[in-house]
Amino acid sequence: MKRSNRFAHVLSVFAIGCLLSLGAIGTATADWLEVPTEKFKLADIPEIKNKRPIHIALFGGTKQFDIEIPKFIKKFEDKTGIKVTHEKMIMTSIYPKMNVELMSGSGAYDLIVMETSTTCEWAPYLWDVRELAAKFEPDGVAGLERDLAGHDPALLRTTQDRDGKLRGIPYWNYEQVLYHRLDCFEDPIEKANFKKKYGYDLRVPVTRKQLYDTAEFFTRKAGEKLKGEVLKKDLYGVALMAGRFEINDEISSMIWGAGGHWATIVRDENGKAIEFVITKRDKRIQKEAIEHYVSLLKFASPGCLTGFWDFCCAQFVEGLAIMMPNLYLVVEDWTWQVEKKVPGAKKGMALCVGRQGYIGDFAECVAKASKNPEASYWFMKYLGGYEAQKQLMEGGFPGVRRDIMGNPMYQNDPKWKKPIGDRAYINSLALQVQNNYVGDYIHFNSSAMGKIYEMQIIELHNAAIKKYTPEECVKVITKKTMKLQKKFGQLPIREEK
Repeated sequence: MKRSNRFAHVLSVFAIGCLLSLGAIGTATADWLEVPTEKFKLADIPEIKNKRPIHIALFGGTKQFDIEIPKFIKKFEDKTGIKVTHEKMIMTSIYPKMNVELMSGSGAYDLIVMETSTTCEWAPYLWDVRELAAKFEPDGVAGLERDLAGHDPALLRTTQDRDGKLRGIPYWNYEQVLYHRLDCFEDPIEKANFKKKYGYDLRVPVTRKQLYDTAEFFTRKAGEKLKGEVLKKDLYGVALMAGRFEINDEISSMIWGAGGHWATIVRDENGKAIEFVITKRDKRIQKEAIEHYVSLLKFASPGCLTGFWDFCCAQFVEGLAIMMPNLYLVVEDWTWQVEKKVPGAKKGMALCVGRQGYIGDFAECVAKASKNPEASYWFMKYLGGYEAQKQLMEGGFPGVRRDIMGNPMYQNDPKWKKPIGDRAYINSLALQVQNNYVGDYIHFNSSAMGKIYEMQIIELHNAAIKKYTPEECVKVITKKTMKLQKKFGQLPIREEK
């Protein structure tokens, strides 16, 4: 892209970002998202020579995906003549189960499901996707590259190891955004009361202070009023995933949005990673992020201390929480229900405070122990390909492909604007922001990150329940990150004192 065009592109993104941060999804053209690509479909799969059955692991987290996946499998079986069995897993079982099977070389799974913070850790046990393409694509690697051109580059980076080898193909994206009750932010009574109390205009938060003030403002007891109506139940300003599940994703977002890291990656003059350093600045930003998170818990239901995304969504949909500051876009089709359940409710979406919501995805990856890597390769490409992803996206999934997200039809056709167009806009914007940073996160550069990730969940929850102070939590996480990286990682790590 030429410099002038790139500048215009950035301005377009900024303008749309302003609309989104106000909770109003704009009607501007989506041409800036379009990427003309070859539209890979089931019919493009060639004759597969290896007819052995394959067994695949998949993350199962939404009703819509659980309905569609058996259909995809049946179509693949009918086209190829290869029997496919599958196993659905939840987030908490994926790491321990897949880790054992991969390290033992059992071959129990031909295709494994990978949460991409484990990409570098599992890389030795997974085929390089381009190596498989060279073996099985009629046009060699060029055939794969034409399809990859339609994928989001930030998500592809999460499925690459530190050396740039692609270890899987994304099919499920869960970028975080800020969900909010737009009707409450637009209400004249609420706007006037907020201005009187805080001295500035009520708006969807873009700073930590605004998020704190807004969370405080909307937290009310039963019997108080919201938009002039008496509340029958307690109302909370925010819903947070403070249980021992995915609290680390929320706090990672806050750290990244403030310009910090769990560990800063250091590169040589050629761009090669040479070490991690947990800098003084990193530790300060970590402490401030944890302090901010804990402070917000005053404005969240006590149930958040044992809940994760499902509890947060239930709170929001039932009209019991005004904002979910860092929640996954994959639940977006559920959150619309607030407009049916709560009279006058309008849902809005914006970038998270700091603009760097947690970036993650699930990818299908071919295990080196697979007895049929050929069929596994083609199912992996099919599930992440244009045809399957378009069907999933039109059913409520967030996209992993920019050649679908950028289709102007979803912005211009009223039939698609609300169910897909708004989600495509915020998803694309969030991913474009993260594309500038994702290559430097420890999540996608450390072969110990799977273990570090699990450790963070436990220790950050301990801070949420006040077992530790934020400062003590940073010390514990720093010590354990150092230990795990030194034992299981490949790059050296040190702490700046």
